[in-house]
Amino acid sequence: MSLKYKKIILFIFLSFFYLKPSLAEVTFQEILENPADLEINLKYATEQETLGRYKATLSTLERLNMLYPVNTDIKLYLISILLKMDSVVKLQLMIETMLQDPNTTEETRGYIEEILQTIRDQSQPEPKWFAYLDVSYNQTEHNNIDGYTKSGKLWRVDVKDDFASDAIRYDKTYAKGGSFTVGKNLDSTSAISFNGSLNINTQNKGELYENDLTSGSISYSKILGKHYLIPYVFYSKTDDRSSADLNTKGVGFNNTYNINQNNSISYGSSFSTSSYDKIAFNDVNNPDDANNDIYTANVGYNFTFSDINLISSKISYTEKYAKENYNAYTGPSINLSYTRVLPFGNFTIDQTYQTNTYKEKDDFINSTINREDDIETFQIQLSGRLIQLIPFIKRLDPQGKIYYNLKRTEINSESTLLNNSAIRKNTSFNIIKRFSLYE
Repeated sequence: MSLKYKKIILFIFLSFFYLKPSLAEVTFQEILENPADLEINLKYATEQETLGRYKATLSTLERLNMLYPVNTDIKLYLISILLKMDSVVKLQLMIETMLQDPNTTEETRGYIEEILQTIRDQSQPEPKWFAYLDVSYNQTEHNNIDGYTKSGKLWRVDVKDDFASDAIRYDKTYAKGGSFTVGKNLDSTSAISFNGSLNINTQNKGELYENDLTSGSISYSKILGKHYLIPYVFYSKTDDRSSADLNTKGVGFNNTYNINQNNSISYGSSFSTSSYDKIAFNDVNNPDDANNDIYTANVGYNFTFSDINLISSKISYTEKYAKENYNAYTGPSINLSYTRVLPFGNFTIDQTYQTNTYKEKDDFINSTINREDDIETFQIQLSGRLIQLIPFIKRLDPQGKIYYNLKRTEINSESTLLNNSAIRKNTSFNIIKRFSLYE
């Protein structure tokens, strides 16, 4: 919702309504017993609005509007709720009805004309081209970066051995980078965009995560009725400091089908192929053995309630083919998440369960045990605009184009092979500054 809309809503409330009463003073039973009582119904409507239950507020006001057709205050209150709900069709109908109503005062007509002009202005097509640059910094604290096993043991060619004594557990990684996006709005329902990015990743003590990551993608978005479809292609290359460089390219699509205002179904699929460049190091395993193709598919259900809560679920399936089958697996997974919109950002709790079953034994590790990994991943994060978290930063960022993300991740891997049974926990902080180059 635009700043101008918010100003209009605030002005309407300050002009026509007193401060809201305390919550939960009027019950729905009282409304049923007094359906035409203006004071009780208005009190109930404001209480429901404060609780974020805009549908209950809207239905109450629509009933009052029919009972009191000459009450301008009710109509203006109804308009403010429709603005909050982004219900454009109902909003335009209500505005046109009020303009034709002889009981509408000239002062009120002036307010309504301003709202109507705002709607007209926002319905105009936006500039066809857009471009922006994101500059980011990320720091992550790891408690087990080398994957020290739960038992402190691992297999080496069928022999159980101690995990390396010089293994690094606690360490920090840093990522600095930039991302450039340019796109074009083809029409009111479709757009195409191009993105290129570079991230420089460094590690404090070790070197396993030291690399430069270059990536690019092209995506197309299209609204078809209740469908929101996004096909895409992508490419990435990691320039590793101490191991083989990885090249990945792929295609995919995501689609969201909006059943109604609160319910939607999402689904997608992708294919990627990855290959490792040969290196001069004398690795036990040839990096070419890990060259792979990955197919994924997923379907999910999303439910929104009270306009500020989102519950999502997703089932995914991954099929990985590799040059050597000890690097190939099938991996079904299920993901559950809950998001709540807070004044200072979006709070999300996320849990994923995945089982990877490998196609062959790895003789370099153990020639008798079939590998199967059960992986539980828990994430909790808070993200949003920095001015939401630190209001006084608005002086430095008046347009709210600095974004933040705080995330805690815990990965618990239980495997039939000792080498892959480990617990990893990390905490990261990410900040992004966006520069609008053309909009």
